[in-house]
Amino acid sequence: MTETGDKRKEHWEKVYESKADQEVSWYQETPTTSLDLINSLNLYRNAAIIDVGGGNSNLIGQLQKVGYTNLSVLDISAKSLERTKIKLEQHAGKIQWIVSDILDFRPHQQYDVCHD
Repeated sequence: MTETGDKRKEHWEKVYESKADQEVSWYQETPTTSLDLINSLNLYRNAAIIDVGGGNSNLIGQLQKVGYTNLSVLDISAKSLERTKIKLEQHAGKIQWIVSDILDFRPHQQYDVCHD
């Protein structure tokens, strides 16, 4: 990771260390627009979906609830991913968690949907 990447990571770790879910501008209890867009694609429930920058989003949990099974979340912040794992409890083990800056990410699989 570059020095700039290190600073980005440090910034986001601090955000997720110091702010509650509802204190960030992008928080949505139910991310309806994203869910509607993904559902409109009429994908098989085993379609590979990655949520980029989705560390503490509720999207992955909502996708699980409607039956999607091949889910990944990528975020530069390990803290954000840990917070989401806690929210998802026993369902967290069914998701691929990726700590990476998107600029450095080299996928090991193809994705049907990339949500950002």
